[in-house]
This record gives sequence, structure tokens and C-alpha cells, in this order.
Amino acid sequence: MTAPPRSSRSRRGASAAGGGSSLPLRVPGDPWLYAFARVLLVGAVRAYGRFGAEGARELPVSGPAIVIANHPSDVDPILLAVSFPRTLHFMADVVQFRRGFVGPVIRRLAAFPIEKGSPDRRSLETALALLRRGEVVALFPEGDLYRQAEPEPFGPGIGFLAARSGVPVIPVCLMGAERIWDGRRLHWPRVTLLVGPALRFDGAAARGGRGSAVRGRDAYARFADRTRAAVLELRDGGSRR
Repeated sequence: MTAPPRSSRSRRGASAAGGGSSLPLRVPGDPWLYAFARVLLVGAVRAYGRFGAEGARELPVSGPAIVIANHPSDVDPILLAVSFPRTLHFMADVVQFRRGFVGPVIRRLAAFPIEKGSPDRRSLETALALLRRGEVVALFPEGDLYRQAEPEPFGPGIGFLAARSGVPVIPVCLMGAERIWDGRRLHWPRVTLLVGPALRFDGAAARGGRGSAVRGRDAYARFADRTRAAVLELRDGGSRR
């Protein structure tokens, strides 16, 4: 087994995206546990035999990045984790961290909480701190799980993170995962994960202008729409194959 990815603890002094002073970072994360869990999950997904991933090399081999995806099933974090060789720091609903066994485990697997339904500054600052240390942050911009092929509108938080950090945003489309659970029983559909080229925040380009990037909620919302369009483009391209 190859050595596990370096955790954010090993990069305290690393310089990454975004300027400004370094923020205290309290994301436990156990890189050995993450690497071990990933090996087990890769084996489980291979045994399933009906999952394929394309384009994972779009994620830079080093340096900060944000991975975003639609969220059609409960197993989406697993599918992302087994598809990318680097440690993904997932933004997860704070409710998950309050569950007896689940909370401590996902913390050790490098996840951190976000309060849904309102701007969570602490979570956003944690994400920015991770990106400054050269880590990869993964999130589902729909803000919740929707068991459907058509993603819901993406929240402006992805635009805020992309603008503040300046890092590449890697769009991912999960196809077929919405059919795993129909509310009554499990199914075994073919699931495909498609990764597209990186996007970067440019507020001026997003509104059809030129010059320096324009920030603000409207610009963040436009970038969110752009990332959702990239996910839909991946889906439409995959469905034509």
C-alpha cells in the first residue's frame, strides 16, 4: 500500500492558495485511517462491478482545489473518495457529527461540519484554511441529498469559496446513483462518475464584462450557476455515449 496522503497537520507552514494570515485549523483527520478506509472501499466498489470513473486526472496532483458534485445518493462521498487518490475534506451536515458512532469516524476521515440553511462562516473559514494549506475540499453545492438525476440549483457558497481562494474548482457528475434507492428497496444500477475540466472564478467574465473579477453575492450566484451548468454538460455528454 502506498503511503497515505499528508494531512493538514503536516502542512502547518505550507503556503497555498489565497492570501492573508493563516487561520487555526482544527480538523482532526487521520491520514492513515483515511488511506486504509479508501483501500477497503476501493475493493468494495470493485466487487460491486457496476461503477466507473472517468477524468479523475483533472484534479491536480498537488496544491489546493475544490471538488463539487451533484448529490443523488447516500454513497456519493464514497464514490468521490475512491475515484480521487488525494484526501478529500468533505463539508458534511452538522447533524452527521451529532450521531454517536458516525460523528467521530467522519471527523477522523477528515470531514468537517457545516450548518445547513444559513451562511456558516466558521465552516467557510475552515474550508479556506484547508485550501491555504494545499488541501482538497469537497462539497455538494445543492446543499442536501436529492435522489434525482437533475441537480437542484447550486448555492452561492461555492462562488464565495472560489473567489476568496482563487483555486481551481473541479466539477463532477454522478450518473445513475439516484437509482440505488427508490425509497423502498436497494437496486444495483450502473453508476458513472464523470470529471470535467477545472473552472476558476472570474466575476467579470461571469457577467459578460472585462477587467478584474467582481465579487459579491450576485457574482457568487452566477459562478454557482456556471458550475451547475458544467455538471449538466457532463451528464448530457455521458448520456449520449
